[in-house]
Amino acid sequence: PLPVNLAVSLHAARDELRNELVPINKRYPIDDLVSACNDYLNERRRRVSFEWALIDRVNDTQRDANELARLCKRLRPSAHVNLIPLNPTPGWPTRGSSPQRVREFADILVGLGVNATVRRNRGTDIDAACGQLAAGQTITPVRFGRNDN
Repeated sequence: PLPVNLAVSLHAARDELRNELVPINKRYPIDDLVSACNDYLNERRRRVSFEWALIDRVNDTQRDANELARLCKRLRPSAHVNLIPLNPTPGWPTRGSSPQRVREFADILVGLGVNATVRRNRGTDIDAACGQLAAGQTITPVRFGRNDN
């Protein structure tokens, strides 16, 4: 087998919100995803990382951090988390979390025993960052439910 780690685009630790952010979750809910990640860990013995694009007031609350920490600990060894502020995207109604909120979210995770890394945004100056590339067509904005603690 190739010596590669698994990175999962998670972005929410509860099905209700993840169904909105990652529609494939409706077919493969979080419990199934965690089971598949544990199978990968048992088979490959390589790290699993959860990618989490922080969206202001959508998935960056204390509740979200607590749920993410609990989910990470369902894996043995615990999953690593890569935190990335959502990149600005024309036609998208949300924005990335503030640098202060990103640090606070990371600190909560670390305080709960989860290894978390804050990733830098790259390519935003040329609209080529993660989530920014488009096929030259109009985007229909999507509104997400507000996530209060």
